[in-house]
Amino acid sequence: MAGSQASGLGRTSAGRRRVAFALVSLVACSCVAAAASATGLVVTFLGTTSALISDGETTLMTDGYFSRVAIGKAPESWVIRPDLPAIDAALKSLSPGPVAAVFVVHSHFDHAMDAPVVAERTGALLVGSASTANVGRGLGLPEKQLRVVSAGEQLQFGKFTVHFFRSKHFPLGEPLASAMLGNTIDSPLVPPVRFDAYKEGTTFSILFEHPSGNILVHGSVGYVPDALSGVRADAILLGTGGLGDLPRAEQEAYYREVVLATGAKQVFPVHWDVMSTPYSAPLVPDSDFQRAMGFLAEMNAAHGVQLALLPKGKPVLLALAGGSLGANQIPVRQP
Repeated sequence: MAGSQASGLGRTSAGRRRVAFALVSLVACSCVAAAASATGLVVTFLGTTSALISDGETTLMTDGYFSRVAIGKAPESWVIRPDLPAIDAALKSLSPGPVAAVFVVHSHFDHAMDAPVVAERTGALLVGSASTANVGRGLGLPEKQLRVVSAGEQLQFGKFTVHFFRSKHFPLGEPLASAMLGNTIDSPLVPPVRFDAYKEGTTFSILFEHPSGNILVHGSVGYVPDALSGVRADAILLGTGGLGDLPRAEQEAYYREVVLATGAKQVFPVHWDVMSTPYSAPLVPDSDFQRAMGFLAEMNAAHGVQLALLPKGKPVLLALAGGSLGANQIPVRQP
């Protein structure tokens, strides 16, 4: 759950203003299979912290959140469940083919709620903390499709070696912090349930290591000091929800511990969008977007790191080894 969105659950979409920031938008390649004959990996951004990552032979997904429920001030909006038609429509539009695994960065509803359904629909393994496994069990996902991991573990999927590092969630305010941070889901979670029944569990930073380059998915604006020391990433899908609302010193610490520590030369913001906007609609930036992007643009310019927004739902071939976004880029105002 992104920080600025979590602190404003009662806001209506009419109260959120669109903001624009000059970034680089990548031109999408026509299909995921293009990666099989090119140097690089194909990434398809799906909103929030959801993404497909493929080398043309193996396709992996993070989170897979498509329900994008609207939680407002009315208590009846607090009880939620996966939106099966929305999930099916999103998967149909994406046509990802077989997905080897769905990796959940932590177990809040905007990361874990839909993941078991996506795993069931695609035949994927659901990978995450013990809390995420209980989300899967609550939706009837068989044990053979559940894989509980801990920080320090690594799994192999085709040419991908996937590493898990302990991370930390954005510091939510009360009462959400007490209800949803630092606690676990200890039994199968059967929806419909209140949104705050989706406890944090373990928050991971996940490295997708591949001969064509390494991509780090860091979904929340938080970190464990030195947890990524020695980790090398070419690109980061960097959680930015709430980043614009933090004091400058905390912003710089986050950048130092995640971007500079890994030596990444490309940063692609994720979790910057209002997470209640339907998947079928264009993404809408959250209230701190302009401040967060301004900070990242300043820091990236100072450290020679490229900054870009990935288009939603369109496969983009990233040339990672050379640390360049390549020729397929055009300056636009996004989103």
